Amino acid sequence: MSWATAVSDLRLKLSDTPLDKLRAFKRVFGQIDGTNTVFKTFEYRRVTDFTSAAAPLGVYINQVRINAVQIASDDLQTGFFTLAVAPAPGDVVECTYYTQFFFDSNLQDFLRLGTQWLGLGTDYNQVPEGLQPAALQYASAEAYQKLAMRFAEHLSETYRLEDAPDAERFKLVDEYKRMSEDCRNAATVLRDQYYTRQGQSLQPLFAVNRGKVRDVAPPR
Repeated sequence: MSWATAVSDLRLKLSDTPLDKLRAFKRVFGQIDGTNTVFKTFEYRRVTDFTSAAAPLGVYINQVRINAVQIASDDLQTGFFTLAVAPAPGDVVECTYYTQFFFDSNLQDFLRLGTQWLGLGTDYNQVPEGLQPAALQYASAEAYQKLAMRFAEHLSETYRLEDAPDAERFKLVDEYKRMSEDCRNAATVLRDQYYTRQGQSLQPLFAVNRGKVRDVAPPR
């Protein structure tokens, strides 16, 4: 039976559905000097498009939501958006939006790696039901490892030296690494349990009976 829900199952396990990650009244990057109109949210992959968002999602200036038509452009993949009018010096620009960590194509790659790890090729749709939990755990391990790498790179590149975040922020990178290792261990346990019978390996149930030969005295 085909595993038709593999991608959605993995997205649900990672809590990465379109409504899982709400960022409310979050500050954005960009100079507020009366002339700059280009700003950036911290996350690269937003689900919410500010040019068409409905309240309470959208861009807020001094805690007042501006109309979507006042957003000139928005790039969901990079997080950059452009306002039609530059905020005045002293204004506070915040945004409320949903974001996701992964595209479907990323999740498909993680599932393929999990399927290969199980020794079943690359077609994750054909993973048998009993091994699907192991495949999900292994795919999750790959996902969390990817997040650790992404956040480490993101923190180092997004901030300028004078804006460098404190050490507490880097704990998130270590946490994703730990989660990746936990998922990888869980995948191994689930795989081994599938291939075991009451804790014993499913080896062929046969053996060689060598028998015994009685010594016979030679005739006189």
